[in-house]
Amino acid sequence: MSAYSGLSPIDCKDIQNTFTQSGLLVKYNAAGIMITTAKADVPIGVTIDESSRDAAGALEAAGTGTVSIIPLGGVQYIRCVGGGAMKTGESLYVDDANDGFVHTTATGAKFVGYYMGEDGITPASGDLIPVLCRSA
Repeated sequence: MSAYSGLSPIDCKDIQNTFTQSGLLVKYNAAGIMITTAKADVPIGVTIDESSRDAAGALEAAGTGTVSIIPLGGVQYIRCVGGGAMKTGESLYVDDANDGFVHTTATGAKFVGYYMGEDGITPASGDLIPVLCRSA
C-alpha cells in the first residue's frame, strides 16, 4: 500500500537483495539497489512491492530479479520498528537493527522524514506508517 505521490515508479533491474515486501527503504550501491542496513545509509527510495518472481512463483534472487521503487518524496508508507505511541510530526530515522525500516531514535541515524498519521497510534513492528519524506 503506497500512497500516490505524483512520482513515477522506477523499475530497478540490478538488485542486491531479495525484497520480500513493500515499504522497505532502499539505498544506492554500485553493484545495485540494496535494503538500508545501517543508520548511516542514505535512503533513495521505498519499495512499492516485493521483488519479481520466477516461473515457479519463487522470489528471484539478487542479481537476477527486479524491484519497483518510488523515490523519497511526498508521503510514502514505510515499515516501522514499532514500540511506543506515535505523534503526528515525529521525526523518523533509518533503523540499523531491522533492515529497510524506520524508527524514532536519532542516535546518529540518517533522517528520513516525519510521521504523518493519527496521534497516539502504537504500530507493531513491520507495520506500514505514513511518512512525509525528506531527501538526503
